[in-house]
Amino acid sequence: MASKSSGAKGSVVVVGGSGGMSGRYRAIVEERGLELRHFENRIPNGTRHVLGKVAAVIIMVGMVSHSLRDQVKDLVEDGAPIVYLRSASISSLRSAVAALET
Repeated sequence: MASKSSGAKGSVVVVGGSGGMSGRYRAIVEERGLELRHFENRIPNGTRHVLGKVAAVIIMVGMVSHSLRDQVKDLVEDGAPIVYLRSASISSLRSAVAALET
């Protein structure tokens, strides 16, 4: 198995979804050489300083509050694509990450 990603390609910010699925979300994102930043309920203070380069923001529509969605969109200012998923399923996330141009 590969070691922790260096973040050279950036991170994928996943908003919403299930905290219990973070490990599976992480595995999918790391397969593409990216790092996962998953926010299920809130954005911790100081997040803007640790996000680094954001390859994409993926919002799981059915499992996210509007305020959390807006907070994350405000954090990402570098033109990263924002992808909305109707489902919080692993297969939906895998398809969205595979479609990223990194």
